[in-house]
Amino acid sequence: MPIPSRTENRSGYVRAGLAMTTIAILFTTGLWAIEAPRPADTRLAALALPTAARADWQQWDSFLTNAVKKLAEQLRPEQQEQVSEVFLDARYQLVQTLSAGVSDPVPQLFSGTWERLSPIMKQAVPGLSQQSASQFTGFATAMDGIKSLTDIGSQLGFFRITPDALRGAARLLGTGNVDPLAYTLDIDSSLRNLLGFGGSLPDPRPSPSLEQGRLQQLREKASAAVKSLLTRPAYAAESGFDRLNEWVPETKEVPEYLVEVQKLLIETSDRVLAKSSLAPEHRQLYRQIVFATGWQESCWRQFVKKGAKLAPLASTTGDVGMMQINRITWRSLYDIKGLTGDISYNTNAGAEIVHYYLTRYAIRKKENEQPGGNLARSTYSAYNGGPGAVARYRGVRQSPTWKKVDEAFWDKFQAVSSGQELAVKSCYAQ
Repeated sequence: MPIPSRTENRSGYVRAGLAMTTIAILFTTGLWAIEAPRPADTRLAALALPTAARADWQQWDSFLTNAVKKLAEQLRPEQQEQVSEVFLDARYQLVQTLSAGVSDPVPQLFSGTWERLSPIMKQAVPGLSQQSASQFTGFATAMDGIKSLTDIGSQLGFFRITPDALRGAARLLGTGNVDPLAYTLDIDSSLRNLLGFGGSLPDPRPSPSLEQGRLQQLREKASAAVKSLLTRPAYAAESGFDRLNEWVPETKEVPEYLVEVQKLLIETSDRVLAKSSLAPEHRQLYRQIVFATGWQESCWRQFVKKGAKLAPLASTTGDVGMMQINRITWRSLYDIKGLTGDISYNTNAGAEIVHYYLTRYAIRKKENEQPGGNLARSTYSAYNGGPGAVARYRGVRQSPTWKKVDEAFWDKFQAVSSGQELAVKSCYAQ
């Protein structure tokens, strides 16, 4: 029998040491107590060896969404806002991580998000009922344990986060029988309410000229027929912009097209303001930000031509349409088909998001009182980069790439604020 070399012995000792360290962490954090769907999978759910299936980004996003909603049920309003900010930043980070081509983004996303979410949870525990405090503590202990294992083992390929680990942690919050990792595109009213996007949404009216398969066309027609019977009168005026849903202008049509889009932007921003308590001195500013954001994001375009059909204007990271709403970031907050196929729906979503960042971040954080501060620039930085980017335009965590983006928006906003929003026509001369 061959005698192991010293190198092999050392390698074995390292593996054994890692295993013992992992087991120690599991016992001290209580991760062994996470109940898995199948008893035989308990250790895999907790230990997650390299041979185990790893959670993908969709499962992570679903887990975080369900966990945040469940946690928020027991939090005070100011804590709910903190959790909402962490959640939105996590969604933006998810898109950035995927665009960077990271093969296993979940450990990185998990660690970054939990570092911010953990203090909020732990500070909330003293004010909770005994049952809720127990759930919060159990969940936090499990999450701390998973993070410890991630920090120790991910660089060595020794640990990965499995679906069962996430399911086990979610069950400690009492998420019930619904699979907390199920990825759905359905509108989630509770998530909208948590983030401050309460209120009804317009029914999407996807363009009939969009490129799609025959079966999909039949489904869309059937769905449209049903929805036409249930259309809410408050949005009936949107049908006046149906032409824009089938229009990629030829060069000679550009001036007429832009006037129609201008009308759409005015009507949409007025509708958002009708439901808003925004101070009078900020209302014109809000409209100007909406105009400039649409210009910056798409040159006021929803579609491009693809043969005889239309296709939504889309970026490589999943931003779509007039206001370039990201399909991952805003999943379950807006209808994906509406964002991709309906210029009115997309514009309404973008106008709501602009209002959200202006009121809840730029104004509330008094960005206009900061050195070099500006409400319009702050709002767009957050629109583009998430809540954590609200001060990006001032050089806070601003890379050269984002500096160019923020300066480009500022140029457009200055044109809009001087009454030259139709200068967007310059895009079409390129």
